[in-house]
Amino acid sequence: SCGFCIFNNVAAGAMHALADETHRPKCERCAIVDIDAHHGNGTEEIVRSCHDPGRLFFFSIHLFDQDRRKGHSSGYKFYPGTGDEDDVAHNIINVPIAPLWREKEVIQSSAASASSSSTSPTPTPKAPSHHNTRNKTKQKAAAAAAAAAAASTDASKPTTDENISETNTEKQQSVNSSGKDGLVSDSDVSSSTDLGSKPLPTRPQRSKSPVLNNNSHPAHYSMGVGRQAYRRAITQRLLPALRAFNPDLILISLGLDAARSDVGNARHYTGGRERMGIDLEPEDYAWTTRKVMEVADICCQGRIISVLEGGYGRTPDPGIEERPNGNKLNVPKSNSLDKGIFSDCAVRHLEALIDPYDAEKRFPSTDES
Repeated sequence: SCGFCIFNNVAAGAMHALADETHRPKCERCAIVDIDAHHGNGTEEIVRSCHDPGRLFFFSIHLFDQDRRKGHSSGYKFYPGTGDEDDVAHNIINVPIAPLWREKEVIQSSAASASSSSTSPTPTPKAPSHHNTRNKTKQKAAAAAAAAAAASTDASKPTTDENISETNTEKQQSVNSSGKDGLVSDSDVSSSTDLGSKPLPTRPQRSKSPVLNNNSHPAHYSMGVGRQAYRRAITQRLLPALRAFNPDLILISLGLDAARSDVGNARHYTGGRERMGIDLEPEDYAWTTRKVMEVADICCQGRIISVLEGGYGRTPDPGIEERPNGNKLNVPKSNSLDKGIFSDCAVRHLEALIDPYDAEKRFPSTDES
């Protein structure tokens, strides 16, 4: 499913694009970018069940408020309570963002992390990384050539006890420095890299979100809250991964319930009180559209399909009703939600999608970069 929809239009479109049809150019790789207050769990499950996961890429940025650390669970979770880990085996990237009502805890987490890093000793700079197949092959070939040349030289020498002793000493030094077979060993190469001495996994693994060193707060607090965290996630997580995947087509699931004051991203309390989880403005949607289009221009000749999803509206500001006895009562101005904010977000997205540069001129903003 896609939220509470019966059909997942974006996933169906991706599968259709990947289908082998002779009347159109073949789409080898398709990327789905899900922007929403909620995790795209339905789309993720469809992507994970794809028979050829290497052709699909899924990115979801969403609110997440569920502390899964042992002994810290409060019983509350922001729906649906999933999407806190990546699945690298299926090209699935999840970026959970803490809601605004957790801002105090996030600030405390950042302060604790900064304090921990300032008191820790400065790490020794590591040697440049040479852990790649091409360098390893060159080094092995050079070592093999040197060994062959040495063997040829030794064969031309007279066989004496002194020469035998000298040759054995040289061979032992070669074994100690290059491994038992006289070649550069993998351990020697990897010891000078940023990957450490641990062997690489034999198959792709599902990886969880990065964990803070002090373990005093959930890992996703490290991204921050609000629009700043959102833009940081798009810049640091989405754009590099999308460019590396190099898709032939990009599909955008544009959830508008992440807009400021939309009830879709709110936490509702008894008595009608609400606390918002994220505060995206119309220019945030336009900015995201332009950034994704920049990647599309590089990878797939600007081929993007956008599907508008989500969005409920804002709870109207209460009015004041004066009773005959002189008491004043707060009452809603209307029973219907104010859809102005998420409508503005949709318009800005479409304007940027049609002409990103013209939209930037007509809707200047100091927030955009």
